Amino acid sequence: MAEGLHEKPSPSRAASEILEGATAYLRFLTELGNAGFDLSEQSLETIASWSNVKSKNTASPDIFNNFIKCRQCALAAQRQHVISGMGNPNARLMIIGGVPEADDAQTGKPYSGKAGGLLDKMLSAMALTRSEIYVTFAVKCCLPDDTKPSIPVMNCCKAYLRKELIRVRPDIIFAFGGIAAMSLLETSAPLTRLRGRFHDYKGIPLMPTHAPEYLVENPDAKREAWEDIKQVMKRLKN
Repeated sequence: MAEGLHEKPSPSRAASEILEGATAYLRFLTELGNAGFDLSEQSLETIASWSNVKSKNTASPDIFNNFIKCRQCALAAQRQHVISGMGNPNARLMIIGGVPEADDAQTGKPYSGKAGGLLDKMLSAMALTRSEIYVTFAVKCCLPDDTKPSIPVMNCCKAYLRKELIRVRPDIIFAFGGIAAMSLLETSAPLTRLRGRFHDYKGIPLMPTHAPEYLVENPDAKREAWEDIKQVMKRLKN
């Protein structure tokens, strides 16, 4: 088992991570030229000192959004948003899709369009809501013309995905689609050979299944997806 993936953070560590995220966001705003806040080094040091304050509060659902200004691949020049994760930072179930769609690029939020509506129905069938799970993408930027991401592009995003996994420390991972499964399991095997059973991701059970965007276009595959969902539901009850 990978060190640190399953261990839940202590309240003090959670507070420290919140403040780390806040500091990173302020620096991000500074890079954009925002003058609406006091962004001096002295102010940032003051914020950092708050990490010594003990807190019983958990992080808010959106605190782990990555306010990043990544320029590691060619997608950065054309993107509208970096689509980071959203949801419960202490979620037992983490859903990882492949690549954001155009609707997600408009809103900056994962699963915003028709696929998002289907995702909500899938969660409802599991007696879950988005506030109870954490959802993100293996690739953080929308690709032009619905092309598939190259291996270098996926590798650029892995560091950010890994950070989300370490922070959330889910009990189960749902990999939506072949791109997500390929990135996480580091395999070239097609989804047809991967779905239907759990795999191991650094000590965490991972279930590959059809992505909602695929199911919108191929409703006949919903039966297979439902079988995968039932396995995840059973595991979550344990």
